[in-house]
Amino acid sequence: GGEGGGAAAAAELEESLEMNSSMAIGFLLVASGMLLSLYLLLQAGFTVVLLLIVALFTLASSHALASLLAPASAALLPARLKTATVSLGPCGEAELATLLVWPLCLALAGTWFLCRRATWAWALQDVLGAAVCATFVRTVQLPSLEVGVQLLGLMFLYDIFMVFLSPLFFHKSVMMSVATAGQPSHTVLADGTCERYDGERMPMLLMIPRGDPSRGDYAMLGLGDIVVPGLLLTFAARCDLSLRGAASPLGYWGAASAGYLAGLSCALAANMYHLTINGVQGQPALLYLVPLTIGPVSLLAYLRGELPRLWSGEALLPATQRSLRPVGAAGGAADEALVSQQLCGFAAAPAPLEGSSHYKPLP
Repeated sequence: GGEGGGAAAAAELEESLEMNSSMAIGFLLVASGMLLSLYLLLQAGFTVVLLLIVALFTLASSHALASLLAPASAALLPARLKTATVSLGPCGEAELATLLVWPLCLALAGTWFLCRRATWAWALQDVLGAAVCATFVRTVQLPSLEVGVQLLGLMFLYDIFMVFLSPLFFHKSVMMSVATAGQPSHTVLADGTCERYDGERMPMLLMIPRGDPSRGDYAMLGLGDIVVPGLLLTFAARCDLSLRGAASPLGYWGAASAGYLAGLSCALAANMYHLTINGVQGQPALLYLVPLTIGPVSLLAYLRGELPRLWSGEALLPATQRSLRPVGAAGGAADEALVSQQLCGFAAAPAPLEGSSHYKPLP
């Protein structure tokens, strides 16, 4: 059981992606390119692209949900099968635990795809969207507060430009045009009756009905407004774990979470009271979420005298399998247990600074 847990933790670390400054810029360029491409295609009448996005979301969300349920599936397997893999031929290999839950996840995603216009489909879409967000923030990690500020700052400017400033160049808000593409429309016929046409909705958002779901009135939050600040929240939790042994409501995670809730409340209030800027009524959530998450974390770090450590990333636990071992430790099984704990993220001791005389890298 212990060997399986350590191997699973090591595999998860190998699959994680640590973002750097170049990747933050690349993230911005890819997001901008995709949004502008969608806008131009939709303006040219190629609404079939919405169906393609729906299909891609169905496949991606089923895979994300399977990866999240795989640990629960593995817990039910015998020890020798917990990390077993199955060859898929040209497609490579897949873990047995993931394959066991894959049919269920694909069935859920397929049900949403077939019934996505039903009044209850928003709940299933939220489950699938949350799985995509959770998988993203589990896979992508911020190595330092510096990279976090760079990424969130760039996406902050991106959101403002695409919502408020893009009408100066495209005569429409690019973000709002894409987000509302495929919304249901109504046409008054010659006999005076009203006919409703259900279009394709963008699936990359969480939806909650404001009243009767059949009216199509939903409060919506884009997945990007979750995963971008979510990277900072997971970074804050890792700092708490490294420096104090647990993510605490009174620590960096608590400060970031409180800021996120405050920012989300501001965005919802601005939409509720129809705040309009440059003729655009929609409110980019990152306009509020970015300063209200970075601000509290930075202020708390400054007050604690830990801002340099967070800024450089020294406050984090080691992010690779080359963990640290106390000099003079007994070694053997005890050391292997310590390494497994650190790989799983359960080690309470803070990561020592480079050059410390009390620790040395594992050979």
